[in-house]
Amino acid sequence: MNKTNKFLLPVLALCLAAGAQGKVMESSVATVNGKPVLASDYDLYYEGVIEQYQAAAPQFLEQPYAKDFLGKEVLKELISKELLYQAADEAKITVSDSEVDEGINEIKTRFIVDDEGKQDPKGADKRFTEALKKQHMTLKSYKEKIKKDISVKKLMEAQIKATVKPVEEADVKALYANVEAAMNNNEKALKKLEKEDPMKLREAQLIAAKLKQLTAEQVRVGHIYLAVTPETSKEDAKKKEELAKQIKKELDGGMDFSAAVKKYTEDKTALASGGDMILIKGIAPKEVDQAAFSLAVGKVSDPIKTDIGWHIIKIKEKRAEKEIGYDDISRDLAQYVAQQKIQTALGEYVNGLADKADIKVTKTFEVDAAIEAEAAKRAQEEAKKEAAKAAGTEEKSETAGAKEKSEAAEKGDAEK
Repeated sequence: MNKTNKFLLPVLALCLAAGAQGKVMESSVATVNGKPVLASDYDLYYEGVIEQYQAAAPQFLEQPYAKDFLGKEVLKELISKELLYQAADEAKITVSDSEVDEGINEIKTRFIVDDEGKQDPKGADKRFTEALKKQHMTLKSYKEKIKKDISVKKLMEAQIKATVKPVEEADVKALYANVEAAMNNNEKALKKLEKEDPMKLREAQLIAAKLKQLTAEQVRVGHIYLAVTPETSKEDAKKKEELAKQIKKELDGGMDFSAAVKKYTEDKTALASGGDMILIKGIAPKEVDQAAFSLAVGKVSDPIKTDIGWHIIKIKEKRAEKEIGYDDISRDLAQYVAQQKIQTALGEYVNGLADKADIKVTKTFEVDAAIEAEAAKRAQEEAKKEAAKAAGTEEKSETAGAKEKSEAAEKGDAEK
């Protein structure tokens, strides 16, 4: 089994359930040692993944067969979970009721914020129950799922203790050297690293890019957003423009910015923070970026037009670019190395379970047919090339033979 796309991991943790209540006759997308991976579980998890990508990386979904590739990763993840459930059961790992209750309470804390982004601890239980109903689950069935998840966690902890070695400082310093080379664009060191291990080069470049973001000049802003998409009519787009101007006038007249965010912004996910967001220089749309890094703290921008709509920002805090050294990030790098060791160990463990298991996949994807068609096309082209090559060789051989015969005949005539 291949390693699962890392983007999927937090989605799995956030999904209320990896499975709704299954019925005996419910269809499956795969079986693992005879036990079904239910289609309802797949659909629920897949929908959550798509929602995450739509919010964080919508451009990815526009690529050919992108949803199929995500679907295949979801299926792999669910098969891996079933393998781990079975392994935990075989290991006879026990989970107490108090551990289950603690897990449930931890999940409930995610429902403290209401739909409008307000803190509402008293309504957490109600929202949690409503979420269970949407997933077609009862509290009893959800507790069973939590119990299985805790048993898998215990199994994994036992495996990690048995197989993962502690992080050594030499490993951390080696990683830092690679990252430092990437941050400083040390071509000589990077070329050497690429030759030795292309994966380590990619790793260093990704970490360096993240560090550059974290240490770059930043500004914290309050943000009011009015969406204008390609589907928005000219009339509605004009109304959004007029509304943006009206909001600016109200702010200039003394309206509290946080109150304006709650009243007007169409970025509902930002309500919990009052519209606050961190902008890194050079990352935001250029129109917003220019305003954010040129205005003084406390100032409110005029309405800003971008390709996705109108923005009004208030500058709340600025932070200059930071310089970092080994001592500043050694602990973070050590945690990263440790996490990589854990992920490698877990991947190898799950792969070992998969190698021994009887896994049958019944779910089909369009991308599989496309891949098979492309492979068949390439095979056919290669066969044609080989045939043409063989024919050319045969023709060359026949020509050479005829030439030899002609030369022999000429030689015979000369002797006569």
